[in-house]
Amino acid sequence: MQTTGQSTRLRRTGRGRDAFWLYMSLALALLALEIFGPGFPRQLRGYANDVAAPVLATLAGPIRAAQSGMERIAGVSDIYLENQILRDENGKLRQWREAAQRLIQENEQLRQILKVPQREIAPVATAHVIGVGGGAFERSVLINAGSGDGIAANLPVVDELGLVGRTIEVGYWTTRVLLISDLNSRVPVRLERTGDVAIAVGLNEPFMHLRFLAANSSVQVGDRIITSGHGGLFPPDVPVGQITEIIDDILKVRPLSALGSLDFVRVMDYRPLPPEVKQPIVEPNSAGRPQ
Repeated sequence: MQTTGQSTRLRRTGRGRDAFWLYMSLALALLALEIFGPGFPRQLRGYANDVAAPVLATLAGPIRAAQSGMERIAGVSDIYLENQILRDENGKLRQWREAAQRLIQENEQLRQILKVPQREIAPVATAHVIGVGGGAFERSVLINAGSGDGIAANLPVVDELGLVGRTIEVGYWTTRVLLISDLNSRVPVRLERTGDVAIAVGLNEPFMHLRFLAANSSVQVGDRIITSGHGGLFPPDVPVGQITEIIDDILKVRPLSALGSLDFVRVMDYRPLPPEVKQPIVEPNSAGRPQ
């Protein structure tokens, strides 16, 4: 029994000495950190990072490869779903194309039967916008085509979305285009849904106002307006804008063309018919002969 008790005391004594030296080592380490200054731990971490960097770089390779593989697998699944959606859309587009072709043929046949002239207007020139008119009282752009390209004043200008404006100042190489949003712009239009005519007025703002619309018109937000062809300056049925807000008698119109980011525009070869020359009325004299 005494031998067992002595061995137990010896083990406890050994553990106590080990704990003492451990605490002493920690105290000496903390003291050394105080001696070397507060920057030493940061330097130590820097050295540790330098040592660990190659290991981390080596381990990061397989991890990146695994992530890339997972992304590719997910991408293949997404591509499959997108292809399926595109196939469905292509099928619908084919149906619409066939319907459009049939309507075009029928329209052409009716046009020939009724002897109606075609409304397709060839462009005089396609030009690049090279400058934007500044100032609070001007909304215009400068294009790199002029009289040398066949452009004249008061020709309509469009982009791929709708009416842009009309030519006003024509040089040999350049032309200034007055935008439909300019304060001096007036465009005769009609509501595409109802056929009611009105005037789209520019305000030097991103939107326009619709004026002189019949009081009994059933205009609605979202209605699209197109040129009416009245006045002979603009051809009929060119998209102009869309009704965005109706407040009492104020109808706001958002232009469909990209007036704020114009790049290429087309100048249309649409020249209004000259006014008819009225023949003077010749009254006969008393002898029955014209004077």
